Amino acid sequence: MTGQPRARLASLAIQLPDATPLDVTILLPCRNEAATVAVCTTLALAWIARRNLTGEVLVVDNASTDTSPANARTAGARVINEPRVGYGNALRTGIGSARGRIVIMADADNTYDLTDLDAFYDPIALDHTHDIVIGDRFNQPPARVAMSSLHRAGNWALSALTRATTGTPVHDLHCGLRSFTRTTMTDLPTWSTGMEFATHMLTHAHHQHLRIAQTPITLHAPANGRRSNLHPLRDGLRHLATIAREALRRRAARTPT
Repeated sequence: MTGQPRARLASLAIQLPDATPLDVTILLPCRNEAATVAVCTTLALAWIARRNLTGEVLVVDNASTDTSPANARTAGARVINEPRVGYGNALRTGIGSARGRIVIMADADNTYDLTDLDAFYDPIALDHTHDIVIGDRFNQPPARVAMSSLHRAGNWALSALTRATTGTPVHDLHCGLRSFTRTTMTDLPTWSTGMEFATHMLTHAHHQHLRIAQTPITLHAPANGRRSNLHPLRDGLRHLATIAREALRRRAARTPT
């Protein structure tokens, strides 16, 4: 084995044959993030290089109407398209296309710190102590500019409700920075297509007895002028429907036949 790093830039990962498995895929669902997706790609590639891993940044363009796909490619990402609008749709497509054994998913708006992802990679790939790692933005209260009061209250309430009804032991259910082995998500049912995917993914993992870890992270303020892809009322209702569905599934599993 030589002393050369196994991955310096995304271009190295992209040049490998399609069948070649990689250590890690950093997955970024993207819809109209032209101002930040290149920065996110560059930061994620720098982390891959620093850790001497084989890896890729995979951007799933979710019907953007700006230059997001071109910006991501220029920065070194592999870009694929998912024309069906929806957070869950984009992530399912990305997970299915990922070449990394470990998938670290984040957002393309530069609100998460992609320069240090060790806490999301090591417990799964090296320590083998957990199957999923999720960030906890509430370990340190996020700045008001980074998360609105409505968003904080809704997240806290939905997380508490999910813990109470499904037993899923997560404090920040909707944090978009999380990691897992790609194979653990291959049997995830396909009905969650929007933001409720975040809830569905974790309740499914809990019911499959996967080991879930939480790690504190800092949420940064979004770029000036960025329009959020969140729709609080609609997304909240979809999360509630997912929680109810998973709670009923848990109850049915406990009921003797």
